[in-house]
Amino acid sequence: MVDSFDEKALTEAFNGPFRAYLNEPWAVEWRQRYAAHVELVKSADEAQWLDPAFQRRLWDENPISNIGPGTSVTVEGAYSDVAISRELLQFRDAPIGSDLAERGKRLQDMFDHVLARVYPAHAKRRPKARLVRLMAAMFPRDMTCLMDANRVWATQRLISAPRLIGDFIAQHPALRQRIRDAVENAPDIASEVDQSIFAWFLWNRYLNRPDEGAVTVEAAQPEASDIPPLSLLPVTAQRRSLSCMKGAVGVFVAVVREAENGIARDDLASVILSEAPQLNTNSAANVISQATGGLGLIHLVDGAYRPTQRGLELLTANEPAEVLRAPLVGRVFGMGHLLLQLSRRPDGMGTTDAAKWLQSLVPTWTTTMPGSHIIAWARVTGLVRAETVQGINRLYLTDDGQEYVSALPRDFEERWRINVAAEALDDAAPEMIAEEASSGASYTVEAIIDEGCFLERATLEQAIDLLKTKKNLVLQGPPGTGKTWLAKRLGYALIGEKDPSRLMAVQFQPSLSYEDFVRGYRPNGTTGLQLVDGAFLEAVAAAKAEPMRPYVLVIEEINRGNPAQIFGELLTLLEADKRSESEALRLAYPISQTERVHVPPNLYVVGTMNLADRSLALVDLALRRRFAFVNLNPNFGTAWQQYCKARGAPDELLQAIRQSIVALNEIIAADQSLGAQFSVGHSFLTPAENMDAARWKTWIGNVILTEIKPLLLEYWYDAREKAEDQTKTLQACL
Repeated sequence: MVDSFDEKALTEAFNGPFRAYLNEPWAVEWRQRYAAHVELVKSADEAQWLDPAFQRRLWDENPISNIGPGTSVTVEGAYSDVAISRELLQFRDAPIGSDLAERGKRLQDMFDHVLARVYPAHAKRRPKARLVRLMAAMFPRDMTCLMDANRVWATQRLISAPRLIGDFIAQHPALRQRIRDAVENAPDIASEVDQSIFAWFLWNRYLNRPDEGAVTVEAAQPEASDIPPLSLLPVTAQRRSLSCMKGAVGVFVAVVREAENGIARDDLASVILSEAPQLNTNSAANVISQATGGLGLIHLVDGAYRPTQRGLELLTANEPAEVLRAPLVGRVFGMGHLLLQLSRRPDGMGTTDAAKWLQSLVPTWTTTMPGSHIIAWARVTGLVRAETVQGINRLYLTDDGQEYVSALPRDFEERWRINVAAEALDDAAPEMIAEEASSGASYTVEAIIDEGCFLERATLEQAIDLLKTKKNLVLQGPPGTGKTWLAKRLGYALIGEKDPSRLMAVQFQPSLSYEDFVRGYRPNGTTGLQLVDGAFLEAVAAAKAEPMRPYVLVIEEINRGNPAQIFGELLTLLEADKRSESEALRLAYPISQTERVHVPPNLYVVGTMNLADRSLALVDLALRRRFAFVNLNPNFGTAWQQYCKARGAPDELLQAIRQSIVALNEIIAADQSLGAQFSVGHSFLTPAENMDAARWKTWIGNVILTEIKPLLLEYWYDAREKAEDQTKTLQACL
């Protein structure tokens, strides 16, 4: 991958490989047609210019660049619109200025103005490619034959051209000036045309590289074109959906920016968690997976993550989301299918129907959530838009989406189809920012007990009933009592299956704020701020999208933050009897004056609370009033013993350690500075796998030394001897 060209390298490329490129027969013809068209456009007088036949040639002829998807965007009404024709003539003849920034602004203003005059008055879609081509003929000294934003941003970075204020049209003069500085001041139109073509040559030769393993769908374009560059991975290599969190583009921009000088995985995870505090460590790992294999933004080089070419484009693009369009279509199964389906539906398609249709393409998807994530990505990147029509949210293909449809091969649906017989369940599981993939099997109280819960069946059933009626539940207890483990499984039992697409887990921390968890302003990856929904509103939106199916939000360590402050006005709406639209409130950061938000009745919240954390303040009474509380205590009874015996625990060792840990907890409970809430829970001494007798002793010895002893030293920080004595008592069991 070529990082960038200095002036010397740019000069050598122009005088070497580019000269050879221009001498190829097809290039000679292209140059002649290009230059002749520029001469015609520059020399036309007013009468000729205003002639509708000339305007047709101006808008339709393509000696400068092929416009694949742009061909279908006709502007016939503009040919005879004298006002538009006269404005174009005035733009052509007006001084463009000598200052580089001024020239960029003038061209960008012209582009925006003419586009607004032509669309929607004379075109069903924005004729962007036609207008860029037209401007390249009108301003051969300042425009290039690069037809789209991504090619412009990438080439600008490659040759280190200055960044000008404005969108991609404003950058053309910067590209041309950089080329002139390295080559020469073009003395005539033919030379100006050569320098415009040189910009295309640089992109096509040094930047137009398909993703590794991609399927070739068409021959490389020797002449300039507006067809989006697209690398389609084989269907077996494509991701099965890609989780789309709110503010995802900004997070990926931060990831790539931090990787510019190389960054270790742990440090990168810390960056992600600082950008998106609502995520946990597992979710951060999935974001890294998305940035590497999912979207191809970063890769490992000598043990450190560094940006790919696409990642660098993400940093330079005016709209970073646009850079993600090609990898989403080429690397994520379902995105191309969605765009193609919408291209056949000018009347749009219901959002729910689209998610169900996408689900039908992947036999192993047991819910519509993976499809919903594809739709979310399509909206975030501007490939589709959504409108509410007669109360139904409908999706429509955008002009940008149509361009990518044009880039798909004709046999796309036939070649990119899942072979059910060959599709293994593990390979087909959608990548979600969640704990594990859905099994699709029924999940009940019995399943919780089978997986190692030591509570009575009646206690579990009571907890689920409380969750159903109260809507909000907190599991509280000493450390090691399995609060988080049980919280997620109670959620799955309520859902009825182990479906992580309907269970979101977050963790509260002292620095978490309302702006992180509900909604707040965040950097948009360029120069401004945008309102971004946090984890709570994400869960609300997901539940609202499927009102007949339960969704669960698990909040780990709910008392480590300030719940009243983090929830804000939504704390009131958590109450079971306020779960309706009639109770909706205006948020602290509304997206519109009329927006009102309510918590749907099918969203359930399960929190966990560690009672032994000395750093935490008392829980707000307002929170206690809205949540039901279930106490979890250390459980070293019959169920625990049977579970351990089934995993190979020697009976003598098991009895000794049980008696010692129960005695330890009695001492802790009797200590006036501690109490029962500081007891040592059974999770410390519950193994995850089978072991023989020797390994059991080794494992318990390690737990005592590395987990229980540090805990006791923290408890008795002013009586270290007591902690040491209790540790020795436990070790004596071995």
